[in-house]
Amino acid sequence: MENKKNRIIMLSVILLAIIITGVFITIRNNKDSSTNKLDNKDDEKDVESDAFYYVEEFIGEEIWDEGYDKFLKYDDKIVKFKGGEKVYLQDVKSKEDIYQIPNRDNMLGANGYWIYENVFWNVEYDSKNEAVIASSFDDKGNKKDSIKLKDFKGDVIDNSYIQVEEMRVTEDYIYLLARADSQPILQIFTKTGELKNSYENVTSFDVDNKGRCIYTTVGSQSLPEGFFMVDSETGDEIFRNTSYILEPIRFSEDGNLIYGFDKELNVFDANSGTFIKSIFEFGKDSTYFLDDYDIQDFVVGKDEEIYYSLKTKFGEDQNIELSDIKNVYYLYTKKEGERPPRETVLTITAPYRNDFMEEAIKHYELKYPGEHVEYDYAYNNREEFYENGKEYGAKLALDIISGDIGDIVQTGGSALELQNLLRTDVFMDLTDLIEKDKNYKDLNKDVLNSVKVNNTIRALPVSYLLDQYELNEELEKELGLDIDFNQLSWSEVLDLVKVIEEKAPDRHLFTRNMKGKTPWETFGDDLLIANMPDLINLETKEVDLNQKWFKDLLIKFKECIQSKNFILDTEYQLTDSLQGSLLSFKSSSGERYYSDQVFDFIEYNNTHKSEMIPIFTGEKNDNRVQYSLRMYSINNRSDRKENAWKFLSFLLEEDIQFIALKDPENRGAIPINEKGVDRMIEDANYMHKFSGVDVDRYNKAMIEHSHEIDYLYNMGYLRLDILEPIGSYMDGKMTLDEALKKAEENVIIRLNE
Repeated sequence: MENKKNRIIMLSVILLAIIITGVFITIRNNKDSSTNKLDNKDDEKDVESDAFYYVEEFIGEEIWDEGYDKFLKYDDKIVKFKGGEKVYLQDVKSKEDIYQIPNRDNMLGANGYWIYENVFWNVEYDSKNEAVIASSFDDKGNKKDSIKLKDFKGDVIDNSYIQVEEMRVTEDYIYLLARADSQPILQIFTKTGELKNSYENVTSFDVDNKGRCIYTTVGSQSLPEGFFMVDSETGDEIFRNTSYILEPIRFSEDGNLIYGFDKELNVFDANSGTFIKSIFEFGKDSTYFLDDYDIQDFVVGKDEEIYYSLKTKFGEDQNIELSDIKNVYYLYTKKEGERPPRETVLTITAPYRNDFMEEAIKHYELKYPGEHVEYDYAYNNREEFYENGKEYGAKLALDIISGDIGDIVQTGGSALELQNLLRTDVFMDLTDLIEKDKNYKDLNKDVLNSVKVNNTIRALPVSYLLDQYELNEELEKELGLDIDFNQLSWSEVLDLVKVIEEKAPDRHLFTRNMKGKTPWETFGDDLLIANMPDLINLETKEVDLNQKWFKDLLIKFKECIQSKNFILDTEYQLTDSLQGSLLSFKSSSGERYYSDQVFDFIEYNNTHKSEMIPIFTGEKNDNRVQYSLRMYSINNRSDRKENAWKFLSFLLEEDIQFIALKDPENRGAIPINEKGVDRMIEDANYMHKFSGVDVDRYNKAMIEHSHEIDYLYNMGYLRLDILEPIGSYMDGKMTLDEALKKAEENVIIRLNE
C-alpha cells in the first residue's frame, strides 16, 4: 500500500512539473526532423450533401487479359468483355450477356477498343502499309470505316504493333492514349485521320459529348502535374487544376462532373475544375484496400453507382504465373442515410493526426468489421502540435491525473517525460503480453529492452528512428587512423579534430547543415543524452554534473568548435553528404525514405569509399540512445485493456509494420518487427533494382546498429535544464562552473518539486 502511495505521489510530482514549467518536449525537437503538413490542396471544399454510403457487390473475376479490362457502354448499359470460346459484352449490373462479338479475330485482334453509339471501333498497326488504322464495324462484324491516322506519335514496336492504353471515339474525333518513349502521349485525330493536337506525359483521359477532353499529366517541362481540360477542336486550355493528380479520370454521363482518384474518389465541377467532395474511400467504403490491386478502370453511372475494374498486382515475385493475375470487378450502389454504426471498442489519445495511425485503424476495422476505433487527436498535424506543445503537455498531464484519456495513449513524441512517467503505474505493464504475443519471436528484443524501466515495459514502440554516421574511409586512411569507429565515445571523436588540423587542414571532422544553429545546439543534444544516465540517477534523485570526465568533455567540445576544421556547415547533397569531411550525420527522422538512404550510399560509393557506423557512446558507459515517435501505452485505468492490447498486437503484424514505412511524417523509421525490416529492405531493392556489395553493406550495418540501442527515449525537460546553461558557457556568457551550477540547480529543483 505504501509503495502504491509513493508511486501516486511520484506521478503527481512529475506531472505537476510538466504543468508548472510548460516545457515542450518532443522527440528530436533540436534535431534535423521534418514536419508533416496536411495536404491543403484546394480551399474550395464545400459542405457534404445529404448523407449516403455505398453497398458493395462482388461481380466476379477472370484471368487477367490486358486490353479486356475496360468498361464500355452498349444499349445504354455499362458492359465489359466476357471471355471464353465466344466473347460477349456483358451487362455488369445484371451479368447478362447482351452482345456476342461476331468477328473476334478482326474486331478483337487490335490494340485499342471503344464503342460509340453502339458502333464498335478499334485501332491497330498495319505493318504491310506501315500505317495506324482506326476501324469501325457493323453489328455483324463487317468493317465499315477504315481511317488512316496520320502523323501518329506513339511507338511502333518491331514494325508490328502499337500499345494503346485508352481509346475514345466521338462524332467528330478519335482519341488515343498510346505508349511513347517515356510517358504515354494523348493524340486527337479527326474522323478523316488528321492529327489535331497531342499532349505528352498523359496517364489518363476522358471525353464528353461537348467537344471537351480532360486529361491527367505527371508533369513535364512545359506543364506542371495535375489535370487539364482542353477544347478538342482548337486545342485551347479551358482550365487546369494542379492540386490533384487524378488517375484514372472520368466524366459523368451528363458531362457536368469529373471523377478521379487521388487517394479517394473525388468529384469536381466540369466547368471549372473546382473540387466538390469525396465520395468513396477504399477500406472505408469497400471490404478491401488497394494494397493488392491496381485500378484498371472505373465508371460512375447515372445514379452515382460506381463500377470498378481491378487487377491483382504482380508483387515482388517476378516468377508469378499469369494465370494467378486476375481481373476483379465490383459494383457499389449508393444508399441514402448513415452507414450502420460500429461499436466503439477503444479510443486512442494522440497529440496530432498522422497517416500511419489512420491507415492502421482502417485496416483494423476492415479485419474486424463490427469494431470501431476512435482516434482522438488534438491537432491536425505535427506542425500545429509543435506550435502548441506547451499547452498540450500541460493539458495532457491534467488529463492523465484525472483519468480523462483514451484506452491507448501515444507516448512517443507527446510532450511527456517518459523515463520518469514509466516508473509509475499510470500505464499498464505490457511485458507479459508482449512476450506471449504471436509476433514476439520476430520483434527486435534489444529495442524492447531499451524501453524497460524497473524491468517493465509500459510503452510499446511500433517503429523507431535510427541515427547513424557515414564514415569517409578514404580520409580515414589518409589520416592514418587505426581506431574502432564502432566503439567511439564523444571525447574520442573530438580528439580527431587535432589530427585533421595537422594532416588534412582543408578537411573537416563533420559535414552537416546546422540550419542557423550553433555547434552546441547542433551536437550538444546527442552528446548530453549519451551521458545523461551517468549524470542523473532517477531512482535516488541524485545529480552530479561536476564529475571531472564530464567537465573535461565540455572543455574539449568548446575548444573543438573554435577550430575551422570542426564542421563544414553546408546544404545536404544527395549523392555526397560527406563533401570531403570525415563524418556525416545520418538521421532516419529526416526527409529521406529508407530506399533513398540506400540510394545515397550507393551513389557515393560509386566513386568514393565509405561505411556506416553507429552513433557515439557515453564516456563512462556504452549509452546509445535512439527515439520513437510511434510508441503507445495502455491506460491502466481503462476498462478495455483487452481491446487495447488486441489493437497494439495488430500494429506489430508484418503488413501493418509495412504501412508504417510509407508514413511521410516518419520517413526512414525502422519497424520493430524484423520481418517488417526484411520487407523494408526487399521493397527498397525491388523499387530501385538495388543489388551489390554496397547495398548489402548498408543493410547489414543498419541491422547491426539496431541491436546496439540502450535507450529508446530521452530525459526530456531534464535534458533542456542542462543544455541551456551549458549553451551559455559555449557562447562565453558563463564560466563552466557557473553553467554547471545553474544546470544542477535546475535539475535538483525538477527532481524534488
